Amino acid sequence: MRQKEKIQIEVEVPAKKLHVEHAFCPRGHQLVDDTVKIHGKSAIKVKVKYQGQEGFFYIDPTYGSYDNIEEGISLPKGAVLEFFCPECGASLTDKDETCQICSAPLFVLELPNNGIVEGCLRKGCVFHKMKLVDTEQLVARLFENDTLESYL
Repeated sequence: MRQKEKIQIEVEVPAKKLHVEHAFCPRGHQLVDDTVKIHGKSAIKVKVKYQGQEGFFYIDPTYGSYDNIEEGISLPKGAVLEFFCPECGASLTDKDETCQICSAPLFVLELPNNGIVEGCLRKGCVFHKMKLVDTEQLVARLFENDTLESYL
């Protein structure tokens, strides 16, 4: 029997070409807030905690843009933050991953169709990554379709 090989395909997306329209907490609550805009797009709203203080943090939904808005809290550059769902309080910290640049914890936002966005919880760090295709769905697709177009 042939040994199975795991491969990972990475695609570099030019900065500011994609934006998140739907982001969810682990319990399924919508995090995109239509009332707050950053560069004309609805921002991603999270509850933020830092050194006993709480407030809201609005994240630019454009992948590759690092603009944000703080509400009710002042956060210094370099601070390691905690993100929570503003509706149910679920933690948005990824327990299994750390930043490849500064080793701080990462937050994770769930996207439709099992996609995710992860980003560094250190204010000012620019590390983030996006996974748009669920691995299990991709493998199933490989065996169900045999045309090149099905992979594009």
